[in-house]
Amino acid sequence: MAERERVSAARAALKAGQLDVAARIASELLQCQPGDLDALEIKALVAVEQGDHAAAEEALRAAIAHAPGRRWPYGDLARLLVEQGRNEEAESVARAALTADPANADAHALLGTLLAKREVLVSAAAHFERAIALVGAHPDLQLGLGRVLLRQGKLDVARPLLESAAAANPTALEPIVFLTELEERAGRFDLAMRLLDRAEPIAGAAGKDIRLQRAVVLERMGQAEAALDLLERDDELSGAALLQRGRLRDRLGRYAVAWDDWTRGKAMLAERTGRSYPADEVKRQAEQLACFFDARTVAALPRAPLRADVPQPIFILGFPRSGTTLVEQILASHSNIRAGGELPFGRELRELNVELSEIDAERLRDTYLAGADAYGLTAPGAAYFTDKMPSNDMWLPLLRMAFPDSPMILVRRHPLDVLTSVMGHDMTHGFHCAYRLEDAARHLALVDRLTAEYRAAGIGFMHEIKYETLVADQPSETARLMAAIGLPMEPAQLNFHERDTVSPTPSYAQVREPLNDRSIGRWRNYSAQLDAVRPIVADALARGDYA
Repeated sequence: MAERERVSAARAALKAGQLDVAARIASELLQCQPGDLDALEIKALVAVEQGDHAAAEEALRAAIAHAPGRRWPYGDLARLLVEQGRNEEAESVARAALTADPANADAHALLGTLLAKREVLVSAAAHFERAIALVGAHPDLQLGLGRVLLRQGKLDVARPLLESAAAANPTALEPIVFLTELEERAGRFDLAMRLLDRAEPIAGAAGKDIRLQRAVVLERMGQAEAALDLLERDDELSGAALLQRGRLRDRLGRYAVAWDDWTRGKAMLAERTGRSYPADEVKRQAEQLACFFDARTVAALPRAPLRADVPQPIFILGFPRSGTTLVEQILASHSNIRAGGELPFGRELRELNVELSEIDAERLRDTYLAGADAYGLTAPGAAYFTDKMPSNDMWLPLLRMAFPDSPMILVRRHPLDVLTSVMGHDMTHGFHCAYRLEDAARHLALVDRLTAEYRAAGIGFMHEIKYETLVADQPSETARLMAAIGLPMEPAQLNFHERDTVSPTPSYAQVREPLNDRSIGRWRNYSAQLDAVRPIVADALARGDYA
């Protein structure tokens, strides 16, 4: 039998479920020709059907080695790795596919999806845009790009993409779900409700997710009791739904059951995602950083000269849920400051400097600014843009080297209020510390201590602001903040909640309301539950002069 006939026979056997026959033919072909791509593909498909992921991976990697210019082995291998939860390896395979063939639209789409999962949103959007440019406005690509832009808070750009994806497949649930989230974020609650009415008949097993979204919209409409009633009808809630129900119960003063929802929801999310806080590793890393960046080293570190041709970053530092989004909204209400959100460039600077003893400050500066340019933050028309990425506190010395004159704003809030808020939200910042109260407390204490050590070594901050003081006297604190930056305060900054743009962070709803003190002292409602972590955050309490 000719080789092509044997390949056809193997494919027919595979289609008929005769896996042993297909595997035998593929094996015989590979004995004669180890680089036979058809045989390698059949071997991989048989292995997948048999659940032998290792054999499938081996065959696909062999196909890539023998034919690095072919597209399908990269795509099949990357998807196989994703199915096994090996997303980082899948991302490497997608990047290798693009190195071999930059016009591989499938690899662009896959990499965009993987980057979106890691919240690397601008790069994800760029890959989806490239895929669309290569193959046209496919609904799946429009959905991927629209979702990424939604997560960035770019609602007006995301809306037509999601609408087009929904129109292309009226029975598809995902486009409707994301359109609902978009309209809810935009405050168009009636439209969000109509979209949910449309989604309900086609939701099927995803009906619980629709009820969760409806509860979110009802809460935004001021109907907390109705939202809670919707979630209390269901005995089997997801982790995300438990967190939302806990927030509703908290708002309505049902504190004991709210805390129970939060702890159960966190545990479910941690189990589903496999996320956990690597306490020993993070502690070791922080100790190494503090030891390296001592006062003598900091004094000797190079500083990059100012690049006056572009806007400069303002670094907003502080633990998640401490008020950093609020401060960013106030700053970005100024005509000369753009909101950058949580920019990933601080982490990328660290990746450039494996050997900290050989740091190039100008390279750090230019790499950071190149990333900011890709975000559209360095265009003329502003003097500054904000960066509130929580992980910046770890790599503060690198940021100070790259931008020795940039304003740095440290936002403090009562640590127990911070931890209470953390418990009510699903967050991945801080090495996934937010899934257990004790881990969140440990990381808060670690970062607070590291920040103090950097400060003692001479890194320093231009300005420190307390959330509680800002709430108590916004005009005075805003004036002090702007004086530290060197710009006059503008009236719009006192009405930050009227900005048209929507923050991409979980605080998007709160910062669209006038400043209020509802969240101050909230920890007292959970005093007993927080007892176990008070000793962990004792030093942070003292440094902030909190009782």
